Amino acid sequence: MKKILSVVFIAICSIWLASCSGKGCDLLILNWGDYIADELISAFESEYGVTVKVATTDSNEQMYTDIKNMTAEYDLVVPSDYMLDQMKEEGLIKELDYTQIENYSEDLFVDELVDLMNSEDCKNYKGYYVPYFWGSLGIMYNKRLSGVEEAVKTHGWKVLFEHDLLPSGSKVGMYNVSRDALAAAELYKGYSLNTTNKTEIDACMDLLKNTQFQAWGTDDLKLKVSQGNLDVALVYSGDFFDAYYADLEAEEGTNGPSNTLNYSIYAPTTHNNVFFDAMAIPNTATNEELAYKFLNFLLDHDNSYMNAEYIGYCPTVKSVYEQITTDVDGWGDIIEIKAYDPTNIINTPDSKAEVYKYLGSETYSYIETKFLEVLSR
Repeated sequence: MKKILSVVFIAICSIWLASCSGKGCDLLILNWGDYIADELISAFESEYGVTVKVATTDSNEQMYTDIKNMTAEYDLVVPSDYMLDQMKEEGLIKELDYTQIENYSEDLFVDELVDLMNSEDCKNYKGYYVPYFWGSLGIMYNKRLSGVEEAVKTHGWKVLFEHDLLPSGSKVGMYNVSRDALAAAELYKGYSLNTTNKTEIDACMDLLKNTQFQAWGTDDLKLKVSQGNLDVALVYSGDFFDAYYADLEAEEGTNGPSNTLNYSIYAPTTHNNVFFDAMAIPNTATNEELAYKFLNFLLDHDNSYMNAEYIGYCPTVKSVYEQITTDVDGWGDIIEIKAYDPTNIINTPDSKAEVYKYLGSETYSYIETKFLEVLSR
């Protein structure tokens, strides 16, 4: 779920952040790129007579660094689950006063997500966030090459590392982010996504080092598959749907029906990462009152639906989730793709759905060092 900025856009953001860190705006949000509907921002500005600016980041780790270094006076931030844990541990986000969010209640959200939020893995930072979107990891694949779809659905995570399971000449891409590349290897080997065992981490890094990938990337992997330049790649479910929505819109404007797209996604259900992103108030906030108003605004059904329609990730608000997943006429092409809905993983008998946990600074440092060795091989 995770968008990547160009260097140019980051530079542009840096310029206006300098002005916005003082009185240049009323609400400053640090988010992933293209991860909130512009129409929603405009509606909030009109309703409250304020100015909202959205700065963007390219990773949870960079988001953490920006908050820790107080790069700007961010009022809201959108980290993923494990980074919420780290930020809470280091006092970088504030415990929320949910009485200031009228639309909030725990039963507002999808039941399976609530169970996840209340699980042992997530209990440490409960009370510090409002869930935003959720999803899973998946294997995006090119349907143009005969045999790829069958191999992916038959062998799951194995195709990322055992390329002889794929048709001859298949091109495979891997995420150029340590935690996600490590997760792919852990899923292949059957290890926990939260292992701190250095022997297991070493084995996974050796696997990554000794596997020939035709591309390492992040947000660009989805485009390479959709354009036919890769046949298989590790992606986040929402990243796939970003590409899918864009191509559906383009195709509907030219060729009509949407079922001719030449790529899809498969999210193995036996063992997978189920993640959620969330909004939190960082310790850099200077306008908490408006931040609470914005959180409340996001939880309104119509606003949440508008945002889900724009973003492509699975919504966390139950009424929106139910509206989308039962709307066969309007959302049929989307909801037929099982990777859209993380409950398909959670509700599969004997499946193992894991949330990334904060592993501690020592383990993270070890993982980063080993991953640099993989990339420099």
